[in-house]
Amino acid sequence: MYDTLMIRIVLVFLMLILAPLPVQAGAEDWNHTEVVVAAKRPPGPALWRVKSGESEVVIVGILPVFPKSQGWNQKRLENALHGAKVLITPPDAKTSAGDAVRVLRTKGLPGKQTLKDVLPPDLNARFEATAKRAGVSAKSFARDKPVWAGARLRREVLEKRRLRADEPTDTIVRIARKQGVPVRPAGKYKTGPVLKDLNRLSDQDSQDCLRYTLGDIDFNMDRAPKAAAAWAVGDIRTVRANYQGGAMAACLEGSDVGTAMLERSVDDIVGAINSGLQTPGKTVVIVPLSPLLRQGGALDQLQARGLKISAPE
Repeated sequence: MYDTLMIRIVLVFLMLILAPLPVQAGAEDWNHTEVVVAAKRPPGPALWRVKSGESEVVIVGILPVFPKSQGWNQKRLENALHGAKVLITPPDAKTSAGDAVRVLRTKGLPGKQTLKDVLPPDLNARFEATAKRAGVSAKSFARDKPVWAGARLRREVLEKRRLRADEPTDTIVRIARKQGVPVRPAGKYKTGPVLKDLNRLSDQDSQDCLRYTLGDIDFNMDRAPKAAAAWAVGDIRTVRANYQGGAMAACLEGSDVGTAMLERSVDDIVGAINSGLQTPGKTVVIVPLSPLLRQGGALDQLQARGLKISAPE
């Protein structure tokens, strides 16, 4: 039972760190054009539409985490998916059971060391303070390497605060399948090499990863509900003010394999949009907001090709 639980923790951690772009907390470089910020709010989540001849791509931007209690009007997505030829979801990262088990065997600190022994006093104090604030006991993470201690703490906090990393994507997928719309990810990746790199992080990189993770946890506890409430009514300005992007991806900055995977994920998302514009019909694409809206992101790349993109509607 313990091993099964730990494998799930590993998988959730991978889903969280493999965000589309390695952005630092608070460093989101947003695009401020009219394409990004609509003058009026739609009766539901914002949608962007890209058209080329008889082809149309409807883009749905999503948040990194979403409160389970946050309701939203699904009618706009139902209409968007009606008659669509395919729904493209964000890239899918797969971890084999063997890779997960290897992580379980090597995730701990050597000997009888604890986090208190290896962390700078200020970082250890922050770790304990964040856990206490969230109402989570940090004792069960005390023997983990900093990178895994942070990941496990984040998982516990998300569960306790009822924040989901798989919503609203799962709901949109259910709507699509109910309408008979095929669903496929923008890409599929194997995470074994990334796991090995994470387990080989230097002491400094592992501590830096923990700092990024704690910042991400604190930010989400404070801002995730506000961002989700704004997302539900298409209020992009408020979403941007309460959105941090993929801060945990900073943990992979020391990994060439991880960095390459992150870059590939953005390319695959843009590629999925471009592919949808190559054939007649409608494609719906789910895209994390960071690579969608930031300067140089997906919308900027599409505009650079001369494509017309509607403001959120």
